[in-house]
Formats: sequence, C-alpha cells, structure tokens
Amino acid sequence: MKILAIGPTPPPYHGVSVFLRQLAETPLPPGDELEILDTADRRDASNLGRWDPVNLQLGFAHLGELAGRCLRFRPDIVYMPISQNVPAFLRDALFITQARLLGAQVVVHLHGGYFRQLYENSSAPFRETVRCALKSVSGAIVLSPEFLPVFDGLVHPDRVFVVENGCPDSGAWEERSKRQEPPGDGGTILFMSTLTRTKGIVKLVEAMKLLRVQRPNVRLRVAGRWSEDDARLETDAVIARENLASHVEFLGNVDGDVKRNFLASGDLFCLPTFYPYEGQPLVLLEAMAAGLPVVSTHHAAIPSTTPEGEVGWLLRPDASAEELARTLDAALSSSDLQRFSRNARERYCQHYTIKVCQQRLWEVFEAALSESGALRG
Repeated sequence: MKILAIGPTPPPYHGVSVFLRQLAETPLPPGDELEILDTADRRDASNLGRWDPVNLQLGFAHLGELAGRCLRFRPDIVYMPISQNVPAFLRDALFITQARLLGAQVVVHLHGGYFRQLYENSSAPFRETVRCALKSVSGAIVLSPEFLPVFDGLVHPDRVFVVENGCPDSGAWEERSKRQEPPGDGGTILFMSTLTRTKGIVKLVEAMKLLRVQRPNVRLRVAGRWSEDDARLETDAVIARENLASHVEFLGNVDGDVKRNFLASGDLFCLPTFYPYEGQPLVLLEAMAAGLPVVSTHHAAIPSTTPEGEVGWLLRPDASAEELARTLDAALSSSDLQRFSRNARERYCQHYTIKVCQQRLWEVFEAALSESGALRG
C-alpha cells in the first residue's frame, strides 16, 4: 500500500500532531510506503481552527501540495485526522474531495469526541457540507466504542472502525520499577498536557494548596506549554498567594530522555480534564506505559481506557478542587497504588503499544481498499 497522511506534526504539541509523528517514526509493513503532508501551523495551539490570513494561506498551499503528491506519489489511501471546528473542517472537506477526484481512497480519523455536537449545532449549509464530504470516504475511524454513534447517518456503519490510540514505550517503567519507597507524607504528582483551563491545570494547582495541608512534602511536576494567558496568570496568582512555588514545578514541553525521566519521577499521574473536544488522551497511555496509576475524569473515552478500580480513580468532569484534593490524598495513601501500577503497565502492553495501534490502522486501510477494489497492482 501507498499511504499519504495529511495532518500536523509537532510543534505545537497536541494529541493529533504527536500521533502523526509516532506514525511516521514506526517501521512499516514490508513493501508499504508512507508519506506525510505536514499541515502544521508552527504558531502555538491557540491558533488551531481560526480564520486568519496565515491559516487561509496555509490551507490553500496544502491543497496545492496535496494535488502534487497525489499525481507524483499516487497513494492508494489518503489518511487524515478530521477537525472538530467549522473553519478547519471546511478545509478538510476540500482535502477529501480533492483526494477522491485524484483517485485515492480516503480514510478519516476522528481523534476527539465533539464532532457530533459540532454537526448538530451548526448551520444547515455546514451540515450539508459534512454529509457530502463524508459520504465519499472509504473508512471513518473513532477512538473507542463510545464514539461509534458520532457518524450515525453520515458514514455507513460497515465503514466505521474503532482504532484505539497507541504510543511508544518511553522506558520509564524500568526506571520506576527500581523505586520502592511509598509516598509517605509527600508524593510526586505528574501532569502532562497542553496547559489550558479545560485540561484541568488551574483546578489541579488549586487542589495542591489543599493537599499540602495533609501532605506537606507533596510535589506537582507539570509538563506542557501554556496556550491561555488568563489561565496562566490565574495559576501564577494561586502559586504566589499560597506559597506553592516549592511544591509546583513547570518544565515546559518534554520529549525523548527528558520525558522518560519526567514520567519515571512520579507516583501518580493526574489529568482532571473537562476539555470539550477530548478523545482518548495520549498522555494517559504514556502514563500507563510508565506504570503510573491515574487520577482523571469520567469524560470522553477515559473510562474505557483507564478503568476505575483497575488502574486508578475517576472524578466527575465538574468536580471541585476540594474533591480533587481528597481523591489525590486517598490515592497516594492507598494500598492499591502498587497493584494499579502493575495493572496500568499490563494494560498498556496488551492494548496501547504503537505496534498494536499500527496493526489496527493498517487493517482499516486494507478493509477500505478491499471494499473499493482500489489496490493497485
């Protein structure tokens, strides 16, 4: 097979860009070829899905590049993550239409859980655009069974597939396995994501001021880049007012050995997300790969990815900072911490390695080509 993947690679760092980079770095099945048409806007993530001159210029430039790639590379499959906002999906619709006109089968991949709300709450012309674009795709991928209804009435059920995310093994599990000390009156909590209010960073820092009363030596280590100035300023104000500077450490984006060391340094991973576009956060898979028990929320695909009582604890998405602090304290004190750590690692190895993800993805590509009879000899 020849596959042309359309989408962003880092920077900026977010779930889709990291997933595409991982896909590009994974060895392919023998005889297959993969090219990436990189659509990244190298400005920060706050520019995603906005109408502005730079995004418009990039969109038309990428349409031209797609035409050139289809004529030169002649892909069997054009694979593309689709967007969950109006401006970006209109661009995606043009990509889908152009790829089909140039002879490729199209497989779209939804990396979130908001698309149905976007469709149902939008104007009639936009809904018609969605229907016209998606009726021509050979496959549509969702991240978990919870999201199968997203494409009801838009893509034939036989062409909707579940492919759960995967991530490489950072090696942090081996580092963490050497450490046997219980958290005691402290413990290290890790957070890794884009730093926005809806990912839960503000709430988590507010919880830290309460948690340190019970755990005076507790620490929070934060990896990621701010993309909301108001959330950053509010968080800085809480840290200054509550004298939390010695308890909260911001590292920026982490990668490679720095990410491995970061993941190896924690006792617990916390992602109290209520992000409306959430899908199946890659950071939770990376945490499980490191054997980190998880505190997160009953939101998107998280309950089926990190089952409560098996690898961690889940709160309501609208839980307060007080509830989060109590849960974190209970988790760090729990006799289940080591069992959850082993379960997290085992669950990652069984379901969420990059090899398992790639195998499932390639099965979808083969099914799409088999259905269309389009594989070139």
